[in-house]
Amino acid sequence: MAPHPAPLVGEPGQVMTAVELFETIRSVVPDDTVLMEESPSNIAELHTAWPIEKPDSFYTAASGSLGWTLPASVGIALAERDSGRNRTVVVMIGDGSFHYAIQGLGTAAAQRLPILYVVPRNGEYAILKAFADLEETPGVPGLDLPSLDFVSLGEGYGCAAERAETVTEVQVAVKAALGRSGPTVLEVPILPTIPPLL
Repeated sequence: MAPHPAPLVGEPGQVMTAVELFETIRSVVPDDTVLMEESPSNIAELHTAWPIEKPDSFYTAASGSLGWTLPASVGIALAERDSGRNRTVVVMIGDGSFHYAIQGLGTAAAQRLPILYVVPRNGEYAILKAFADLEETPGVPGLDLPSLDFVSLGEGYGCAAERAETVTEVQVAVKAALGRSGPTVLEVPILPTIPPLL
């Protein structure tokens, strides 16, 4: 991807920015956490807040194709359990990406896998808006996602689920998720941004 401008930092009391969300989660989870990512519109912010410093600690799709990460997280968590390493698995997955293989949540719940799925909720399919900008095709329909309820979706598949809006709420929610024996879906509203692709 193209170099991104410096990540946005919000004003106190406003909706969190992506980098604030990622920094908050990174500050609470164990150092050996396995990070998985499918939130392409804020990948620069993720790597700013959470640099990859250890081998075998970060997984994402190599090709940029969407839909791999959610079901792959089930496999990673099963491998962590079977190997006895039992590292925490955290998945950053965007509003749009979440729906490609959502049924993987049912498997995670059935297997009681302690995966934390974090949805940085920007209310839009931002990476496709970025492609629309690149290809000079403004106004593509269906890219605004204002009414999705990820708490209900998570609960519907048997996961613990909640919404957090502040740094403190996110910290509390992540700590609670780390203590569970099954998966958690955490929806966090963030400031929407459209990343440049070139």
